[in-house]
Amino acid sequence: MAGEAQLKFAAASTTVIDLTSDLTSNSVAGGTAMLDNSTDKYPRALATFNNPGTFGAAPTNLSVVNLFMVRQDVDSTSDDTSTPTGSDVESSEWVGAFPLYDTDEEQRVTIDVDLRGALKAHFYIENKSGVTITGSASHIYVKITPYTLMPAA
Repeated sequence: MAGEAQLKFAAASTTVIDLTSDLTSNSVAGGTAMLDNSTDKYPRALATFNNPGTFGAAPTNLSVVNLFMVRQDVDSTSDDTSTPTGSDVESSEWVGAFPLYDTDEEQRVTIDVDLRGALKAHFYIENKSGVTITGSASHIYVKITPYTLMPAA
């Protein structure tokens, strides 16, 4: 029907994290590529965590990989906060958590995140699985696909 809300997705996903090394428990990594949302200004996004490799051992059921965002160029020149390093997320903005299940195999998890007001941003993950996520044999990815709601034609 005309006027009903429908989802409109960005033309492509952005791989915002592409790790080629292992991520030990309680460590933070990311910032591989910047999401540029400055043209379409999508308010929401689907964030997908994918570990096509394995874990050091099966993670604890329902443990998580946290997703953080650092807004860029918030006043046209300065970034929002300090960049996370090592095991410190600094004052970056928590935007969601990817729940894991207790198996030592590929895990692909998608969550919905809020982008309102984020025109450009770097993303970071924090491993709270209790085990090492193996990225050295295969990459650890996070892809962001912005979207919005719009009336149907």
